[in-house]
Amino acid sequence: MGMFYRTGMGLVVVAMLLSMAVPAQAVGKDFLMRSKFHSALMLGLGGILVKQAVDAKKEANDAYDLYKQAGTSALAREFYDNSKRHDTRAAVLGVAGGATILFAVHLFMKEDESSLPPPKMNRGIVNIKGVAVDIKGDVFQRKMQVQLKKGF
Repeated sequence: MGMFYRTGMGLVVVAMLLSMAVPAQAVGKDFLMRSKFHSALMLGLGGILVKQAVDAKKEANDAYDLYKQAGTSALAREFYDNSKRHDTRAAVLGVAGGATILFAVHLFMKEDESSLPPPKMNRGIVNIKGVAVDIKGDVFQRKMQVQLKKGF
């Protein structure tokens, strides 16, 4: 159970991170790169996380019931620790599942960025009365420059 659980949770985390990173870059027409597809993936992932949270809460309640019925203090401590561990797992999975479902709704409601006009790249950072201030850097030469641009 432990190895399977850790591997499964690792795969869930990797899938969640990849599906969160790709929609920000996805503007192509490919089916796998559409935000609606990623929304469906995130919704399924959120459902799995919420289901795991409900199961963990049920296990925590069962362990707490055993704690109340325990005869020895060592056995009571073990059941109490199990209950606490499962409660923590339920809380973390519940928050992660809820956030994932909200992100899926956000992706589903988001409109395509392909209809937006391209940004004006020559305006600079600050534009005051026709004079633009821009910062230009070169990573390889480790230099930065401040440029003043005046449009006529």
